[in-house]
Amino acid sequence: MPCGTGSLIAEERRTNGSADELRFFEQKIRPLLVQHCYECHSEEAGEQQGGLLLDRRSGWIEGGDTSKAVVPGEPDASLLITAIRYDNDDLQMPPEQRLDDEAIALLEQWVRRGAHGPADDMGETEFSRLGDQDYLFDQAENHWAFQPVRPVEIPSPGAIDTEHERWGENAIDCFVLDALSSAQLTPSPPADATTLARRLHYDLTGLPPTFEQVTAFQEATEVDPDGATPRLIDQLIESPEFGHHLGRLWLDIVRYADTDNNYRPDTRTPHYHPFAFSYRDYVVRSLNDDKPYDQFLKEQIAADLMGFAGDAPEMAALGFYASGPYSSRAQNEALDDWIDVTTRGLMGITVACARCHDHKFEPVPTADYYSLRGVFAAVARVNPLDETKQPVLTSYQPTPSQSADFAKKRSAIEAKINGAAGKKAKNNNRPIAQKIRETELAELLTFHPGAPARAMVVAERKQPPESFVFVRGDAAARGEAVPRRFLKILDPQQHAFPETNSGRLQLADKIASPDNPLTARVFVNRVWGYLIGSHLVDTPSDFGLQGAPPTHPQLLDWLADDFIRHDWSVKHLVRRIVMSQTYQQSSRTRETAAVVDPENRWLWRANRKHLTIEAIRDSMLLVAGRLDRRIGGHPERLWGDDYTRRRAIYGFINRFNLDPTLRAFDFPAPVQTQPARGESIVAQQALFLMNSPLVIDQAAAIASADALTRIEGDEAKVQFLFRTILGREPVAAEVSRTLKLVEFQQRFQKPDRPQTRFIVSPWPLVAQALLMSNEFQYVD
Repeated sequence: MPCGTGSLIAEERRTNGSADELRFFEQKIRPLLVQHCYECHSEEAGEQQGGLLLDRRSGWIEGGDTSKAVVPGEPDASLLITAIRYDNDDLQMPPEQRLDDEAIALLEQWVRRGAHGPADDMGETEFSRLGDQDYLFDQAENHWAFQPVRPVEIPSPGAIDTEHERWGENAIDCFVLDALSSAQLTPSPPADATTLARRLHYDLTGLPPTFEQVTAFQEATEVDPDGATPRLIDQLIESPEFGHHLGRLWLDIVRYADTDNNYRPDTRTPHYHPFAFSYRDYVVRSLNDDKPYDQFLKEQIAADLMGFAGDAPEMAALGFYASGPYSSRAQNEALDDWIDVTTRGLMGITVACARCHDHKFEPVPTADYYSLRGVFAAVARVNPLDETKQPVLTSYQPTPSQSADFAKKRSAIEAKINGAAGKKAKNNNRPIAQKIRETELAELLTFHPGAPARAMVVAERKQPPESFVFVRGDAAARGEAVPRRFLKILDPQQHAFPETNSGRLQLADKIASPDNPLTARVFVNRVWGYLIGSHLVDTPSDFGLQGAPPTHPQLLDWLADDFIRHDWSVKHLVRRIVMSQTYQQSSRTRETAAVVDPENRWLWRANRKHLTIEAIRDSMLLVAGRLDRRIGGHPERLWGDDYTRRRAIYGFINRFNLDPTLRAFDFPAPVQTQPARGESIVAQQALFLMNSPLVIDQAAAIASADALTRIEGDEAKVQFLFRTILGREPVAAEVSRTLKLVEFQQRFQKPDRPQTRFIVSPWPLVAQALLMSNEFQYVD
């Protein structure tokens, strides 16, 4: 036999054998898999349930979340065969119905013959690597968001024309100008004084400037163009309204509301959180006091472990957890919510996705989820109506008359509760006393200004329970034990937290550390988006591998480093941004720039912004001279006959049944942390502005004000309304059109015609038209 002939024959036999196996797979096995399995276990369907893929050999050999699906040559040892046989009540596939005996026999034969795969086996793909933690950690090594925050060299502004000479003075502008130059774009001219005054007032306080304030700023810029804007910024940042406005951003992140996310079916009333407002007031106060952001975070996570007195105002910070959904029920969902608001809300990483399996897209093994779950499982939540466990906060002091009225009404309700002792409702057999306590008393505690303020707190359990991985998220299927510790991607050593307590304080230290690459970046991006109108990272709550890359990565890192180096000062961060020429430029569009960058990603102009529903409401009350600027206190109704005149941040928020007006204006549902608000234009918004009693009331109040009724000439009245509502003088064409409207409406008021109950004077309609205008509802 010639040399090498034996090996060639052997290779031919192997090839022929493989061809037989491939034919068997393609003719007998693949059709079964396509018909019964691909829907849940193939890349084409975009499904990898249980971590198992059955469209490639590597998929069934490596198996899913449990173990290998197929052991070649051993049908009885293969989970896939066990599942299709329906031998195990907990493992039956396909779930709809058992395959016929012939199909099962074919699959058993296939495994016995070696479980060969297709000729065009897909092998490893990006899809098949979903959930492969080794691969995801490798990817994360170079991911921008997981790199340490370090000082960044500010780019040289280069040659700047005289029109943009101030763009070299602020580091922010140097980064933006560098990006604009790369895109062959130039910045816009500065906004005029009137536009800038209105923009600064709204972005820093959520309220419009008065005509007098705009005029004073215009005059100041003419006298001192370099000093007028910084002085106005400092004045607004130091006003109490600053915390009201920026506080709303934070309340969206922490899913703040005044109720739970369920209700009593018998009374159709929500389960109230009567003392959630103390957390809202803590947020407003902290921002006004410029509490360092790292301290702000630590108090919200672990104030009870930081040595504060039981009735210290800082204890209200624990409302971060205590005022969330699922109070006193659904512990697994409550813990999942706490993990989500802590990780996605504070660090922009989606840890909650690892509850049932290793994260498919991020370097977060399911063990990390259950390590954090162990931290929160060691924390006892207090019933929101249990006054004995929620300390009174002396920082809130009702008036003597308010306290007396509250005591009188509470006494009457307590008498009803005592009188119902031992009685049960006929329709549901629930204690009537409990019903009264959860409705009448809870409402009194929630809304009455004389009710005390208490801190919604959490407490350490005496003995932290051991934490286990729940296989596929099933609490009844315990897997390996995991210690309480931080995320591996942010703490590679993963030193265990103390065994004697929950570890919340250690968790707070890890999150609020300057060495944490996410915390500062995430927060400065949120504030940037709030002020600029677009984020540097377009996925504010997702900085992971699946998140959007930053448009200006060096600027983001510079801001984060600057924020940390200035003691985590939120006011410094805000001041830094609004002092930039990037922020202060005009919002007018330029056709040449819009062609290159239609979405304004490179910030060649300022963004025009729609006011939030809170700002619209507060502005109407302000221009009508009816805004109540008191700080702090119980929630009040935003709409209806008894609507409050206080700022909207003090409005009652029903988590279970969110107010439809708020929903129409893109107010986020407070059931989970929110990355950012959407911005829609829908008919309900216009209908609200046309028909809402609140809007009509403010228009009537403006029209009936002494300052207007004393004016004799119609043209002067038009001027007054424009100054009052829009903060500027009307131009001649606006005066002319408005006078025509007035003349038209006055036809209905002639002495020989009967008065209608709707049209008594044309001036409320003029005022309402201005309140409905785009100019009133948008900020340039």
